[in-house]
Order: sequence, then structure tokens, then C-alpha cells
Amino acid sequence: LFLYLLYGPVNMMAMKYAPETTVMPLTSVLILLNAFLSFAVLYERFTRRDITASMVCMFGGTVMNTAMSQTIPGHLEDFPVDQVIALSDDIFRNPGFAAYIVTWGVLFVICFYVISVVPSQNMAKPFAVPLMVGLLRALFHFMSKIMVTILMRSKDPEVWKDPNTAKVIVFTSILYVLTVYAMSEGNLQLSARFFVPAMFVASQVLTVTQDLLFFRSWELMSNTDIAVFVIATIVTLAGVAFISPDQRVISSPNQSGLNTPLLSPRANALRLHYNILTIMDEYRIRKPSAPDPAPLKVIDVNMPIGNFWRSFPIIICITFIAIPTVLWYVGATFYSFAFLTCFSMYQGWKMGAHIGLFAYVGTKKIAHFENADFEAVYRAEMKDPTWKRRGGPKWEEVFHFVCLPNYKEDTEVMRLAIKSICASGIAKKQICLVLAMEAREENVKEKAEGLLDEFHSQFWHVEATYHPPGLPGETPGKSANTRWAANCLFDQVFPQQRVDPATAVITIADADSEFHAEYFAALSYYFIHAGGESGVTPDRYITIWQPPILHLKNYLKQPAVVRVASFMTSQHELANLSDPNAMRVPYSTYSISATLAQAVKGWDPDWISEDWHMALKCFFSTGGRLKISPIFFPILNYAPEGESFISTIEARWVQAKRHALGFSEIVYMHDHFPRVLRQVEGKKNKMIFCWRFFFLWVKLLMIHVFMAVFPVFAPLNGLLIGYFAHNQKSAALSINSWTFLVNCVFQGISFVSFLGVFLGAVLMFESVKPRVDGAMTAGILWRSRFLHYISSVPQCAFYFPIFCFFGGLAEWIAASKTARTHKFDYAVALKPKLDKQDEIVAAA
Repeated sequence: LFLYLLYGPVNMMAMKYAPETTVMPLTSVLILLNAFLSFAVLYERFTRRDITASMVCMFGGTVMNTAMSQTIPGHLEDFPVDQVIALSDDIFRNPGFAAYIVTWGVLFVICFYVISVVPSQNMAKPFAVPLMVGLLRALFHFMSKIMVTILMRSKDPEVWKDPNTAKVIVFTSILYVLTVYAMSEGNLQLSARFFVPAMFVASQVLTVTQDLLFFRSWELMSNTDIAVFVIATIVTLAGVAFISPDQRVISSPNQSGLNTPLLSPRANALRLHYNILTIMDEYRIRKPSAPDPAPLKVIDVNMPIGNFWRSFPIIICITFIAIPTVLWYVGATFYSFAFLTCFSMYQGWKMGAHIGLFAYVGTKKIAHFENADFEAVYRAEMKDPTWKRRGGPKWEEVFHFVCLPNYKEDTEVMRLAIKSICASGIAKKQICLVLAMEAREENVKEKAEGLLDEFHSQFWHVEATYHPPGLPGETPGKSANTRWAANCLFDQVFPQQRVDPATAVITIADADSEFHAEYFAALSYYFIHAGGESGVTPDRYITIWQPPILHLKNYLKQPAVVRVASFMTSQHELANLSDPNAMRVPYSTYSISATLAQAVKGWDPDWISEDWHMALKCFFSTGGRLKISPIFFPILNYAPEGESFISTIEARWVQAKRHALGFSEIVYMHDHFPRVLRQVEGKKNKMIFCWRFFFLWVKLLMIHVFMAVFPVFAPLNGLLIGYFAHNQKSAALSINSWTFLVNCVFQGISFVSFLGVFLGAVLMFESVKPRVDGAMTAGILWRSRFLHYISSVPQCAFYFPIFCFFGGLAEWIAASKTARTHKFDYAVALKPKLDKQDEIVAAA
């Protein structure tokens, strides 16, 4: 309501200072913001048709305004005072205006009749409400233009002597109140995802039509412009018709009724988990298993890569920097600015608004999942004959093998991770703990055997593997260790324990990963329900399951600059998981079916980015069919921590350089793409593979390129904005252009998103607060959300440029190294020594 009240004054202020065709397109931002806010805050659900239709509305509205002349003022310029007075005198006696009011009144009465009398089942009723609001907004816009024109001459006493001035102001004010009331009522009666676009389109079309008729805007348009305008109007109106007005919402986590993980035997588990199952259905996770599925067939990608693409990462970084710099140097300043504007759009959306909005959505999904009981859901479903016929493995048939690759990890840190695993309700019956040790570590067998002796009674089975050093073709690190552990499972443990790989799931975890107690039960449920159609490979064999990874375990002890890196990384990953349409890749800790891992011949031992690389290997091996499925039970782990502030910063720098080496995966993608494409069968499958490859390539590439060039682009963009603002010749040419407007809008979005990310960090911390070391006994600065936020913003804002600089530097170092090889030393960052922190051990 507050925002709607601001609508009128802001609209009139904009019409006073800017061309109308610059002001009106900004209204289309309503559709974009509405889509995300209704999804994130109101929990409304969007189908793909809703999303597509909303995009059509935005595109059509943009084309409509582009077709119009860019010089139409927001008020009537160059009107002498006497003509302004005459205009206000004549407007209420003008036959054309009278005809317009009659037409407006007829449409208004029809809308009122449909809203009041026609049954709610009638298809016309949902469209009557936004049309009525559109009529009110259009007339308000018309009268606002007249009123602003009058007020622009308000210094002349003749204006106020004319009685019609008061009539115009009163009439406009009444329209303002009615418009705000109608918009508020429309939001109450209809889903926001439908009402806001429909209202926008109706008011946009009617408002522009008014300008064309009454203010003769058509004289400034060519025949082509008019034709484009008419076609865009029709397309935009058609787009609204495909947005569903139905109220499809997920209730707030606080209203879900699910407040205990121990459900009563009489409890209706399906009803209590309705919101959770709805979230799962957004990702199309639950599919029946056909009786005749196709076996998993993979493309062999186990071959060495060539040297041709090794220089691509460093070349693309240099190219990104060179384009705007060279254009500016040769005098093509505006083209340099246009390039930076395109980058600003990506920055404002993908690295700004998307992270802030969808990380918030992610915290809500985590809250929904917090107290779920997936075994209870499964048991309830099995009582229904319909669910029984859906097929798939039985609950008791699914076994989990949790691998903890580690090297010189603190024993207490590993003990914390193991305790979190054995907290699962299915640990004693279905979980095998695998300690993936490095044989080169001193006293490694004593360390492993001590942990196995302590925990063996709490698991179905325990195992330790010892990765020998110096194997040919290997680079020591997590990937090589994981490969050895997985091969031990395939060759020894599975046969000995009579485990069928078709019902086994392997979870690869960092040694400091603290699991949610319900994660593995949820993983069983996800695995069982990942079916597929007849003659198609079930999803369970082409899926990697990914929980949110939050680097918050030692959040209270992290220096501010490390804290920035922790919550930025955590929110980026959480946002991609919570967006059903995002391209996702596994990160740090993930789960994969043993069938898929065995089919692709396990992990490649010479690549440092084991999580990304395994995903790419599976993506190519399955011809692009790989899916990444989120499970919203967050895993907490430790950010690097040393004995002092300086050693902690150094440890985080070591980790940043290692993470940046994932840039080398772009070389792997380029090298394998053509050879895999040749082996994908069928034109349709080839097109799907190329389509998915492109978006995956863009995602991975821009993660690294953005970090590499942002420290240069941000000040350069600000420099150009200042240049245009102070150079009068360029300002006349460029400030009123669409490019300048878009750049400024997305810079504003980036800034607001920057503040939103800090708020998201506080909410993310609150969602897992009981699991953060020392958080429950911390001072008021951490107990109060408000104090937490206002204290974090200035600290993190100060360190953010430092974070960006060193993050970019790490990317340039990685790109330079990749030009020579993809085999790198795996540098292990320091983690906290919990043996020396008795109070934390006790809390854990």
C-alpha cells in the first residue's frame, strides 16, 4: 500500500523532469520485480507458462515504448500561460474529451458489472479487475499530465485565478485515491503474478493510446513505428491471457504446522509435508518408475585433453578488459559504455538481484524442510495403492556410502562430521562410513582406526581406504583420493556386503561437513522417487543431489573480509539451488548414484576441482542429460582459520587461489564438446545437448570472468558515467539514451542487491544459528537481527573492495596457470584446531 501511495507523486515528478517515453518503460520493471517478490515473499508458484507469458509482457511493453518517439515530454512544453488556462477551461467542454469520458465510463461500468454480478467461475471476471485499474490509472495519467502542465506555470497568478485549476487538481486527486484503492483490492482478489502484469498492460495500452489521440504523439511516429506499436500492443495483451490468475501459494514456514521431526503415528504426514512436496514438485523430482526403464548408457570421455584450448581463460579475460579500454582510447566512448552496460546488466541481475532474492527464497525453503520426516512421508505413501504402483526401490533397499576424503585434518573436526552423519535415523541400518585417508599422512592408520573403533557401532558398516602416493597420472588431492575410495567400494565393499550398485548412493563430503540429521533420509526419498518414463533411463541414475553449503560453522570468529567471502559464496550457491530454472553445478559436498559414478569410471585423478569436474564428466557422459537436484538440508562447514588474524587471511587466500583453478574446467569443456556432440544420437538430442551445454558454459565461464574483470569494470563504468554527466556535448547525446538509462538502472539494482545480500546473510545465519559454534551464547550483537545487520554492513562494505581485488587476482593467477597445465598442487587451507578449543568441543 505504501508503494502504491508513492506511485502518484513519483509519476508526476518523473513527468516533470523526464521524457514520457523514458518514464513509462520504467513501469515495466514492475513486472520483473513483481515476479520475484511474489515468488519470494508471497510464496506464489509460477508455472513455465506463467514465466514465459510474463516475459512476453515485458518484451511487448518495451517494444511499444521503443516504437514511440523518444522526444515526447512528460508535460506540455512551450505552452503560454493563457493557453494553459484555456486548456483547463476547455477540457471539460471539449467534445473529444467528452466522447473519451463516455467511452471510459461505459468500460468502467462493464468492469464493475462483471466484478459485482458475474460468477467467479466466469473467465471474464479475472480480467475485469486489472482492466478497471488500467482505466483508472490511464485517466489519472492523463489528468496528471494536465495538472503538471498547470503547476509548471504556478508562479503566474492568472493560473490560480481560473476556477478550473482547482477542478483539475481535485479531479486528479480523486482519481489518485480511487487508483490506489483499486490496485490494493486487485492484489487482494487476484494472484500478484497475474494482476500486476495485467494491470500494467491495461494501463500502458490505454495511456499510450490517450497520448496518441489527445496529444497527437502519432505525428512524431513513422508508419513503421505505428505498425510496430500496434503489433506489440496485441502481443502484450495476448501475453496477459496466458498468465494464470489462480492463487497457488505455499504458506509461510511458520504456518506449516510441521514443528517436530517425530510425527505421531496418527499424524497425516502427507498433509503436514504438503509445502515440502510442493517445493519438490517445482523441480519435477517425484516421478513414477516405469516397469521397463532403459539402462544407463554413457559416452566414454576418459581420454586426455589437448593443448589447443589451454590459453582460452587468459585470452578471454584479456579480451574483456581490452574491448572497452580500446574503444575508449580510439574515441568510441559511447560504444565502450554500451559494452559496460551489457556487463552491468549481467552484474545487476545474476550477481546482484538473483543472489539477494533467491538466497532469501532459499532460507524459506530451508525453514520448510527443517523439521521434515521423509521416512514418515514414504510410509504414508506406501499405504496408498496408487503410490505403490509407482515402482522404484524400497526404502530398506537404499544404502548410503559417505566418503570423507581428508589429509592432515584435525581429528576433532572429523569427529564432528562423523557425529552429524551418525545422527541420521537410518545410520545403523543403511549408512556406511568411508574414511578416505591419504597413505602419505603420518600415523594415518592409527588415526583412522581410532575413529572407526569409536563409531563402528553407530553405522551399518564402516570402512577406511588408504590412497597410496605416486600413482601414475595422478595429482595428489581430493579428486585422486575420492577415485581410490570409490574404486575400493566398487571392487571390494560392494561384493563383500552384497550391495547392488543400482540401489547405492555415494556421498562425497569435506572432512569438516556437518550434516543435517534428516539429510540421508531425504536422500533416500529423493532417490526412490527419481523415476522416469518407459524406455527412458530413470532420473536416479543421471542425477547429482546437492544440499546448500554454508561456510558458517565458525562464522562468529571469521574476520570481516573472510565473512564477506563466506556469505557471498554461500548465498550464491543457495540462490542457484532455490531457483528452479537456474543452471546448477555441485559444490563441496554432494551425492551421486553408484551406478552413474561407476558408469563414468569414477573421478578423474588429475583435476583439482573434483566437484565441478565430476559434474562435467557426467554431463558429457550422459549426453547432457545430467540433473542437479537440491535437497534443502544445509551442510555447515568451517571457513579457513589460523592461529592469528594474518594466518587466517593467508589461509583464505590459499583457498581462494585453489577455488579459482576451477577456471581450467573451461578447457575441459571446450576439448570434449565436439567429440561428444558427434556421439550424441539424433538431431533432437544434439540440439538439446548444445542448448544445455551453452548455458552451463556461460555459467561456469562468467563465474570466473566476472571475478577477474569486475575490479576493473566497476571503476571504469563509474568514470564513464561521470564523463557523460559533466561533458555537455556527450550528455546531450547520451544521458537521455536507453543505454545510459539501462546502465544507471542496473547500477542501482546492484547497489540495492548489495544491501539485500547483507540482509540475506543475517537471515541465513539465523536459519542455522543453533548449529553455529558459540552462536547460542554469543552477545547481543549476534542475538539481535537488527544489530547484526547494521554492524555487518559497514564492516563488510569496507572490506568488499579488498575481497573483489584479491578474488580477481586469484582468477588472473588461475588463468595464467591454466595456460600451461591443468594439473595443480592441491593446497590445503588451514582449518580450526578444535582439540584446543574445549568450549567448542563441548558445544558440538
